[in-house]
Amino acid sequence: MKAIAFWILVLSVSGSSQVVLEPHARIASAVAKVKPEALEASVRKLVSFGTRHTLSESTDPTRGIGAARQWLIEELTRYAAASEGRLTMREDPHDLPPSSRLPAGGRVVNVVATLRGSEPERTIVMSAHYDSRASRGEDFKIDAPGANDDASGCAVVLEAARILATESVRQNVVFLFTAAEEQGLLGAKAFAEAARRDDLRIDAMVTNDIVGGATNTRGQVDPWTLRLFSEGVISGPLNERGRPTRTVVGSDQDAPSRQLARYLKLRGETYVPGFKVRLIFRQDRYLRGGDHRAFNEEGFAGARFTEPFENYDRQHQDLREEAGRRFGDLPEFLDYAFMTRVAQTNIAGFLEVALAPAAPANVRMLTSQLTPDTELRFAPPAMSAEAGGSKPARIAILIRRTDEPTWTERRLLEEGATSALLEGLSKDDWLFGVEAIGPEGFRSLPVYPQPSAR
Repeated sequence: MKAIAFWILVLSVSGSSQVVLEPHARIASAVAKVKPEALEASVRKLVSFGTRHTLSESTDPTRGIGAARQWLIEELTRYAAASEGRLTMREDPHDLPPSSRLPAGGRVVNVVATLRGSEPERTIVMSAHYDSRASRGEDFKIDAPGANDDASGCAVVLEAARILATESVRQNVVFLFTAAEEQGLLGAKAFAEAARRDDLRIDAMVTNDIVGGATNTRGQVDPWTLRLFSEGVISGPLNERGRPTRTVVGSDQDAPSRQLARYLKLRGETYVPGFKVRLIFRQDRYLRGGDHRAFNEEGFAGARFTEPFENYDRQHQDLREEAGRRFGDLPEFLDYAFMTRVAQTNIAGFLEVALAPAAPANVRMLTSQLTPDTELRFAPPAMSAEAGGSKPARIAILIRRTDEPTWTERRLLEEGATSALLEGLSKDDWLFGVEAIGPEGFRSLPVYPQPSAR
């Protein structure tokens, strides 16, 4: 059956247009639970351990990365106790060989909390790194408070874990705290490589790295904007012919990481009024890299949240004052109202993904004929009755012109549709995504259709 559209919603945003999302009470309720005082308390507690350098003390109860890790475990254990068995916590150790930033190799321990869903074969990952460093990357004894980089991200992920721990969700939500990020993303790389070896399906990964809302050395600050970096060219594993195992044909901007970024932008701006999520169409900043890169390299969709302006006097710096300039990454330099909005943005996006059905499969755009129309075909997600409902997922088509950064139209299809004929929309001039919608209105991540002759 070739489906037709029932409605289209368009919102004007800064001279362009964007699909409107009707807020859902369940997500709005979770977003409202974020506490700025909890975020600040978490940052200050992590800073109190003096340094969290990967090679710092692992057994001292009050100083070093081991003490920080134990505190994270204790916090997550408290959340797990209130979750009625939904949330579980574990340490994720990896014995790594020597590398350029870890010359003697060593044990790197991530902390992993998993909110188990009713469809545990699917997973999404919210991440931050809990290690820190000062001016000299090899100095593991000097104080390295790491308030913004990255106690701020850890505080955001902890708050999300606290709030979401009591939610009943469809897919697993992993709250991941990595170590050895400052030594070359080693903790994230070990986790992502293990996930690939174990054939774990990770639909989305986001790292929160430097999200404290700093004022930079020029005095620039924007407490109402959050940057979101995402890759366009897939950097996943290569096949035996040296080519990517996952490819995007016909668009430079529709890799899975870009679809994830658009999804998070719309949810963040819907549930946090006035807050702008700025899409940055590149994988990361120059000369720096975040944990999402390690996931991208294994072929997973991954993106990075970070503040709009960075202060390099307060990143990777020894604590000192020179000519009236203060150096060092301290809690008093952070904006906890900004961090509140960052946490709310994470919760809004992740909770909807976790509650939504799986994305449609085998999504294709037929290219066998010259035609002014576009025909899409797809397989709706395999599902029986959802909890509290008996209707299967429906399908909607997202539409935008090739020069538009975000979706500008959404067309809801008839129930049971497995194809859609978009009359008058040439596949040469438009881009499309296909999403699944559950009975309660929660929407999956969109899938870009691959060109197909049949």
